[in-house]
Amino acid sequence: MLRGNPSFGNISVKQFGVIETLTAITRGPISQPSRARTFNQMAAEALAAVPSITPDEARRRLEQDPNTLVIDVRDAADIAQTGTVPGAVNLSLGALTYLADNEVPEDWRDPRLADRSRPIITTCILGPMGALGGKLLHDMGFSNVQILKGGVQAWIDAGLPVTDNRVG
Repeated sequence: MLRGNPSFGNISVKQFGVIETLTAITRGPISQPSRARTFNQMAAEALAAVPSITPDEARRRLEQDPNTLVIDVRDAADIAQTGTVPGAVNLSLGALTYLADNEVPEDWRDPRLADRSRPIITTCILGPMGALGGKLLHDMGFSNVQILKGGVQAWIDAGLPVTDNRVG
């Protein structure tokens, strides 16, 4: 899936025009930075922009629609400590920025994110990073994104099962 990753692969990002595109963007007019926001403020803005779903609602959604994709945006090492929602995939927040981007080379993208209308639930341990992931997908044109309210911890607190600490 990540053949040609600019950090690890043997394919130069220049051959895809990425450098040229980024250079053109950065050479545009310099504007004043918008107001600085904290992580919690950005998470609150994301929660206001993207619908949330409770753990029990998410469980029902997964039972009713097996096409629903749960994305845990934490790093794999963090997921290994707690487990996650059964069937969830691990697409870290940093990787999600290009795995869901239609403008990067196709072999860098995650094929599970090809359908912008696919039902998606984003999560992390407590919810804020999952909210940022949900907002990122929403801003990229995904039309059916929800954030797991309270994250995996709320899922656990609701008595729902978690994985044995491995994700796909």
